[in-house]
Amino acid sequence: MKIIGRVGAFIVLFILLAWIVLLVGYYGKVELLKFKAERNTEHFLKAIERQDYDETIQWFGEPLDRESLQKLQPMRLVKYSGIKAEFDDGCVCSGHAKLTFQSDGPAVTVDAVFVLREGYRSGQICAGATNEQREVLPQLAEWNKSMCGNGSF
Repeated sequence: MKIIGRVGAFIVLFILLAWIVLLVGYYGKVELLKFKAERNTEHFLKAIERQDYDETIQWFGEPLDRESLQKLQPMRLVKYSGIKAEFDDGCVCSGHAKLTFQSDGPAVTVDAVFVLREGYRSGQICAGATNEQREVLPQLAEWNKSMCGNGSF
């Protein structure tokens, strides 16, 4: 009888440990994918900040090209922060960040959302701006046309 009790306890303990290992492995993979997405987005934004258009295109790819990036002049991305990829609906597919732009006037900080594509590379980075921010920096519409596909975000 003692042997059956010990075997039963061992089986329960084994199942519990296997369940814990599976959970840790799954959430560990999610955290790794979030890290990759955040790192790739940071590389992309750093290239834009430095105005290194060739590297920017390398991190983003089609349909972004040198001409669309040059249309963003004289507005510059001067700072980015808070890059955070999110796990939703079974994938790490999107995230958000804060982007600070400057042109002739004062710097404007906007909240941005990004969508990831294959290889956890940036697919779209859309700057959400208030009407006041758009008045101060009208080039934000050009940013969204180039990086987001739509100037009215």
